[in-house]
Amino acid sequence: MKKRIYLRKMLFLLLASTISFAAYAQNPDFSGKWKLNESESKMAGEYSFAPLEITIEQAGNKMTTTRVNEFQGERRERTSSYNLDGTDSKNEGFQGSENISVATWNDEALKIVTEIEMQDGGELTITAVYSMKGEKLVINNAMEGGPMGDGDPETWVFDKQ
Repeated sequence: MKKRIYLRKMLFLLLASTISFAAYAQNPDFSGKWKLNESESKMAGEYSFAPLEITIEQAGNKMTTTRVNEFQGERRERTSSYNLDGTDSKNEGFQGSENISVATWNDEALKIVTEIEMQDGGELTITAVYSMKGEKLVINNAMEGGPMGDGDPETWVFDKQ
């Protein structure tokens, strides 16, 4: 009888620890509407590509972002969808070009590498790493190649709205 109770307790503890480890190992959910916190962000001067706002919808192995930027006084929206399982994602780029992105999880961060073919035949690579710092969304963004050469890395910090 005591052995049976002991085995039940051990089984319960094993199941409880398995469930809590599974919950701990889940990837963060970046869903929500976010507004750029300029004072906490590190941007590359007047030519920053930081969005003023970003709305993220994340479910299963898909994430869709809608970024709002302002250029020459005009607000522009751009929506992109990503597969979160490491397979290629294709989105429309500048002037109808096609961008190919690969998103992979690393610990509690999501890394999205986007290859953009330029009109002159060159390539621009953008690496964006999404993570959470407390209640804030942090995106570390770096560019390599392209017509302006490698850009200074930027850190964008967003507050949830």
